[in-house]
Amino acid sequence: MTLSSSRQRMTRDQVLVAHAAEMIARTSLSQDRFAQALAGKLHEMTPSKAADAGVPDFQVLAAAGDAAPFLKASASWLKKVQRWLAGEVDLPAWVEEGWVQALDEDYRERCINELAARYGLVGARALGGEACPLTAFGQLVVRLGGAVEAAGAVLADQKIDATDLPLLPEAIERLLAVESRACEIRRQMENVLAQHGQSSALRVVG
Repeated sequence: MTLSSSRQRMTRDQVLVAHAAEMIARTSLSQDRFAQALAGKLHEMTPSKAADAGVPDFQVLAAAGDAAPFLKASASWLKKVQRWLAGEVDLPAWVEEGWVQALDEDYRERCINELAARYGLVGARALGGEACPLTAFGQLVVRLGGAVEAAGAVLADQKIDATDLPLLPEAIERLLAVESRACEIRRQMENVLAQHGQSSALRVVG
């Protein structure tokens, strides 16, 4: 996925919708499956708000073993999600975090990176206790390869200028992905230092 420069003029909720719509268009995930994944995340992250807002709990409905209520709830919820995807209704703020978490990993990462970049930040995750740092490093290497390829295309003439405009959105996206993964690993290293009473001063080497 390559972000358009026009995305910068979008509101936060429009960016979230754009990433979900592109994911649905480019993958095998249907609108119905995304809607069910979103409902699950909302019940997981904000159960009381989800219940108050009438978000169906598909796990409970499936456990009941009655297809009719499940299908009715699924159809009704899908229509609501489709209105959000079509931009007919604004995405509520309380739905945003669950919406991001319902995206597939690559689209979720890109969405978080794009939103963070608007504020000059890096969309890095915190590696939890169960996370494998070797896996994170492998993902960094993969993304580094993509960044080298994209940035190399921009720098083929040894400069960055207006002639590179068509290439810049993808190059920026690839670089943000590298920054995000590198930051995840760096934070875990810093946490280990802190746990052993040591600190690491931030230095800029160049």
